[in-house]
Amino acid sequence: MSPSPAGLIRRALKRKVRYALDAAAPAGESGTHLDPAELPPVDPSTLSPKHAALLASPEMAMFRDCLRQGTDSIRSSVLAELARYHEISEDEALKRCLHWEEISLQEWREVEDRAEDGVAGLDDRPDDAVRIAFYRTMQSWSYDLLWWAYLQAEGHADPASVIALRWLQQRAPGRSSLDFGAGVGVTGQLFARSGWNSSLADLSSTLLAFARFRLERRNVLATYIDLGKQTLPAGAYDAITAIDTLAHVPDMYETGRQLCESLRVGGYLIANIDIREPADITVWHLQDDELRARYDLVRAGFRLVDHLGYSLVAYQRTDLAGFAEFRRVSWAWLTHVSPFRTVGRALTRPLWRAIAKRRRNASGTA
Repeated sequence: MSPSPAGLIRRALKRKVRYALDAAAPAGESGTHLDPAELPPVDPSTLSPKHAALLASPEMAMFRDCLRQGTDSIRSSVLAELARYHEISEDEALKRCLHWEEISLQEWREVEDRAEDGVAGLDDRPDDAVRIAFYRTMQSWSYDLLWWAYLQAEGHADPASVIALRWLQQRAPGRSSLDFGAGVGVTGQLFARSGWNSSLADLSSTLLAFARFRLERRNVLATYIDLGKQTLPAGAYDAITAIDTLAHVPDMYETGRQLCESLRVGGYLIANIDIREPADITVWHLQDDELRARYDLVRAGFRLVDHLGYSLVAYQRTDLAGFAEFRRVSWAWLTHVSPFRTVGRALTRPLWRAIAKRRRNASGTA
């Protein structure tokens, strides 16, 4: 039975509200990570129904299993894995997990110092070269990302990987996935555990090495793509996840084109754009306008199909050409970055931001 005109209007209005809330959501916060051991367990009754359902879902149970080693708790498994890989004590691993940003900023400054000293490869295009050298040598993000996965498992952070998997399980036309900006490999691992042919791609050779270490210990089969040496294959994937990744790319349009070309026609991209306030500790966050970034993805060949909550957006590769493509991109320009949209956004953003912040606080997430 097809929906009534009134139902279609209500559905469209709900999409517009979700769009406005996502676009106006407060910027991500920086600082010391929470330690669940020092907090009471999350009470599901204090969470939004959606978040509580996610924590109780089979996919979240699988996500937790991805973090465990044997019968150990998630916390013990995370700290033991980091300690073993980096050859440090578990107490030191905990310290680095909680204070990873301080370590990360120190690593960034060390790369900058090398650039100022004229180290080969860091003096031609300083900004870009420093960024790439940082990604390929830093270790601090392994502590951040694995601890962030632990926070998700305990209900203290947005369960982005679980949301993406649940959405794609119902819609993706095939079972080949890519996690773009794979980090420590938890999302790619989750997809592999769910029966997908999983590929992990990252510019950070250090993170990719740690992800391989984690997955091979668990006998999880995956393909690894070092973006510093390799390119993405064309038309290879049914779904791509890019969680907390696209904020770090300097050219959203070019990255969008590469992702679009690596998808099969009709394939999906699940992504968010983690906008942060400018500061020393957010120097690697390169995007400052989520609507501009979304527009760049649209003109690269994607159409926005759904807002999944928690700032995650689903896009689909289009197969349009000629006037249909011109009309699609023109509409995206009007609704994302035109002067009309810019003025309207400036007038309504404080209201939507207040609503988004209130909803986020009510959900009980970090």
